[in-house]
Amino acid sequence: MRIAIPAQGQDLDNLMCARFGCSPYFLFCDSEDPLGTVEYRTNPSIIGTDGAGIVVAEYMAKENVKIIIAAKLGHNALRIIRAVKIPTYSASEP
Repeated sequence: MRIAIPAQGQDLDNLMCARFGCSPYFLFCDSEDPLGTVEYRTNPSIIGTDGAGIVVAEYMAKENVKIIIAAKLGHNALRIIRAVKIPTYSASEP
């Protein structure tokens, strides 16, 4: 199952970014082998303008993400994520 986590950097020491839509990167991995399948991708909405959460939520659906783990999701992102039925799990802010 494909998991997405907003990330500050491209290494496991810098894992969680507090803001989903404005995260610089996303860590993608498979639940069957999380460490063996780690892949970092640049946020397609890195500028952080209004609507970033919507762009990223749509990106998650296109990436076939099945679970999102994040500290904070904005209202617009959460609305799209719920519409495409991707479960979200809260994590502590870094």
